[in-house]
Amino acid sequence: MEDIKKIIKNSLITSIIVLVYGLIVGSKEVYGGMFLGSLISIFCFYTIYLDVKTSLLKGASFKSGVLNYLKRYFIYCVSLGISIYFFSLGMMLGTAIGLLNIRFNILLMVLYKNLLKWKDKYLK
Repeated sequence: MEDIKKIIKNSLITSIIVLVYGLIVGSKEVYGGMFLGSLISIFCFYTIYLDVKTSLLKGASFKSGVLNYLKRYFIYCVSLGISIYFFSLGMMLGTAIGLLNIRFNILLMVLYKNLLKWKDKYLK
């Protein structure tokens, strides 16, 4: 649970940084698409956490797991579809990059932990 909170916290910080950067630059693809994409990414990651928690406590079936998986991808597809339909291809690309926010933060956490292990092992 501690890692989940840390991932969500780091992702929120990244989202705020993206929003501020987009406002400074004045690009609606950055502050609109990337910021909203990153918020959707955080929301879907939190729903993954809730789905895992309920399936462990209640012993949910395979069918409910697949249905929750499809719901998350439906949210992704709707957000990308809305961004390209109402705005432009640039907004859709910004939203797609924002949807990678959680994955980017998880990758950074893993690389940081591996770097600390490597440092302790070789640079004593």
